Formats: sequence, C-alpha cells, structure tokens
Amino acid sequence: MLGSTNYSVLMVDDNAAMREAIARSLTRRGCSVTTAVSGVDALDALRKQPFDVVITDLNMPERGGLWLWRQAVALRAELRGRFVIIASEPFPEPRSMSHLLESERFLLKPITLDLLWRQVGDVMRDARVAATGGGDERRDRPSRGAERTT
Repeated sequence: MLGSTNYSVLMVDDNAAMREAIARSLTRRGCSVTTAVSGVDALDALRKQPFDVVITDLNMPERGGLWLWRQAVALRAELRGRFVIIASEPFPEPRSMSHLLESERFLLKPITLDLLWRQVGDVMRDARVAATGGGDERRDRPSRGAERTT
C-alpha cells in the first residue's frame, strides 16, 4: 500500500458518475485531485499546473485519451509513463496506440477502485525509481497490456 504521500492527480472522464467516484476515492487516499470532463479541458489543466498522474478514459467524445496523451507528453515530457488509461472495448486500431502501449498503464472496464489505486502506486514507484537513476523503471512491471478485473 502507498504511504501518506499526497499525489496530484488529473482525473479525466466524460461520465460524471465515474469521474466523481474515482476522484472521491483518490481524495480519501490522500491525493489532490483535479477533474476534467474532456481531453481539451484536461490539456488546459496541464498547461496551468503539473500533475504526478493522469487518469483518463480512452473513449470520450471529440478529444479522447489517446489525443490527450499525445498532447500531454508533447507539453510535458515527464508525463510519459504517468498515465493510467481506462478503456472499454473495442480498442482503437493498435498501430495508432503503439507508443502509448509501450509506456502507459491500461485498465479495462469494469474496474475496481483498489486496482486503480495499485496502478497509481505503480506509476509513482516507477517515477521515483527513474528520478533516482535506478535503471529501467519498468523492469519489474507486469505486462503493459490491458488489465481487467473479473
């Protein structure tokens, strides 16, 4: 389990119930959470302040999670490896997601809040290892593919 470190999290989802449930859960666990209803709103938030982790729905109207990821890592390169993508099937064309699949974490709906929390912890652990020069921060990471609860 993670300590009492206060992580700053950007939670992006067009579904208000999902967005607010995740935000409440992360806040209870000590995170400072900013919410956004779209990729465009999320990018505006990223321009205003840094975040430790970005949790985003992959499939949103207009500008979804893949668009947001591309824009975010262009704006703040340190965000590579700090995204947790929540998706429902079907996925977009795999070729369009190849770079995303190499560095980010995926969860397939339905998800549990505990599983999401573990992913946030893994992102922060990897970031700490990378910041201290601990080698390949993803060496001990399980598959970077999608994970689903049953």
